[in-house]
Amino acid sequence: MKKRLFMKNGAIMAATALLIRIIAMFSGIYLSDTIGSEGMGLYRLILSVYFFFASAVSTGFSLTTTRLVTDFLSLGNKAQAKFAAEKCMLIAAAAGMMTGILMFLSADYVGIHFLDDTRTVQAMKILSLSLPFMAFSACVRGYFTARRKTLQGSGEQLLEQVIEIAVFVVIMNVFRPDSLSAACNAAVIGTVSAELLSFFYALALYVVDVRQLAAKSEHIGGLYRKMMPVALPVSANSCLRSGLSAIENMLIPFGLKRCGSNSSDALSQYGTLSGMTMPVLTFPAVLILPFSMLIIPEMAEANIRKHQKSIGHMTAKMLDFTMLYSIPITVVFLFFGVPLCSLLYHSENAGKFLVMLAPVIPLMYLDSVADGILKGLDKQTSYLIFNFIDSVVRVVLTYLFVPIYGMIGVVGVIIISELLNTTMSVWKLISVTKIKMNILQSMIIPCVCILTPCLICRLLPQTGSAVFDVIFKITGCTLIYAVTVSAARKKPF
Repeated sequence: MKKRLFMKNGAIMAATALLIRIIAMFSGIYLSDTIGSEGMGLYRLILSVYFFFASAVSTGFSLTTTRLVTDFLSLGNKAQAKFAAEKCMLIAAAAGMMTGILMFLSADYVGIHFLDDTRTVQAMKILSLSLPFMAFSACVRGYFTARRKTLQGSGEQLLEQVIEIAVFVVIMNVFRPDSLSAACNAAVIGTVSAELLSFFYALALYVVDVRQLAAKSEHIGGLYRKMMPVALPVSANSCLRSGLSAIENMLIPFGLKRCGSNSSDALSQYGTLSGMTMPVLTFPAVLILPFSMLIIPEMAEANIRKHQKSIGHMTAKMLDFTMLYSIPITVVFLFFGVPLCSLLYHSENAGKFLVMLAPVIPLMYLDSVADGILKGLDKQTSYLIFNFIDSVVRVVLTYLFVPIYGMIGVVGVIIISELLNTTMSVWKLISVTKIKMNILQSMIIPCVCILTPCLICRLLPQTGSAVFDVIFKITGCTLIYAVTVSAARKKPF
């Protein structure tokens, strides 16, 4: 029964996430066509600062809500679960308000002295208004994750994405901003509008659902002491990592200029990688990330009940599925990355970056799954240490490599970072769960089953238009892989 519920919730979240990511992909294409690669670079710089402040009030409180509600529900204490959820929401909203004020007051200094671009200041001030609403909504999603009710949280995220894009498109078409800074302001107004309406929707969902949980809440003594071991390290790590990521993003244009590019070219190259290549690279993750989130309460409950065998079984299944899913994506991007990005963004450079970064896809997905399992097993301290080490290494390597090697240095830093972080996370996971991976079943067979059709398609002439050719060959390779890997393994997931 639990397995069916897990798969059902995962399918709901994956389908919703896929729809959200498709909408976001088309939004990114529209945005890149509207403001160009330089505008994308400027917009990504603004978001890097925003994500730093947002991480302080979203990740930690969301995970804390999930963990506390799961713990109390697994013990049958529904009234206490309600009390814990509401306390988390109130504290998160207050933290979001204080963080928003801090972001607003520091926008001028950050824009002038760190981003070295006054065009970013107004957009950061606008974005600061969204933080209290984001914090509350994050806790609501954490609550529904603990309740194993994914449709509500997924629907809220879908609504948020649609509103964000709709507002941006309306502003761009009605007011027609005449500068890159005005266009970026239009984009972030969409973000704030989406967070505000998403807040009201999330609040309504919670009010309706919590009535089924318990009529009233029951006070819990020492709740803050229960919250802090989860919330503080995760929030601190998220802030630290986002802060280091923001520094890294600032160093990339700076390093590219030292490598010989002017300011406009540096932003353009940065925008191509971050605004075009990375969305395509991470797009397929929509079908794996929901399961890495859903596994947290499952692992937490099994850990509380000391079901070590279940923990090992679930971990092995998740890692096996991740490899089966990520390997064909890697190979398809290696063979079709350039025509795919040329089709989406009319940019061969984006495609070349995609081909270079394709080998890190299994590492990225394994790292996400390992992190989710470690959080569920109350091993978030190790996860935080690994992410901190990874972030520091990225900043140092970006500072050293980019001024010398330019964009090749940026790509190299990403590859080294993913290899380092995934190695540490998976090593820790294996040492905790004591599992053994079947290399033949999980890696060698999938590689053979996807390489064969891709090599054959490479030898075939173009079929119809360029658009049809890319879609036809990718779809054909994927279908052949699904059939052959199932037959070769004789071991369904």
